[in-house]
Amino acid sequence: MRCTDERFRLKIPVEEALAFALGRSNLGYPEASDAARCVMGVLAIDSLEYSEQWRAAAEARARLRARWPEQFGPEF
Repeated sequence: MRCTDERFRLKIPVEEALAFALGRSNLGYPEASDAARCVMGVLAIDSLEYSEQWRAAAEARARLRARWPEQFGPEF
């Protein structure tokens, strides 16, 4: 397996990404899958941590864990 230096970044504001991940928004999509919501949540947390917003990242992680306990469990 080769490791590349590709990074995935949000192209939308973190607030919109978290609203989408928590099911409060569909970002204009007629239907959104649970997988897409979880990926968006991970990207939002990564973006918050990258910008060193630790408290906001911890709060977002807790909210995502409450909604998606199997994906955002204790090891996340």
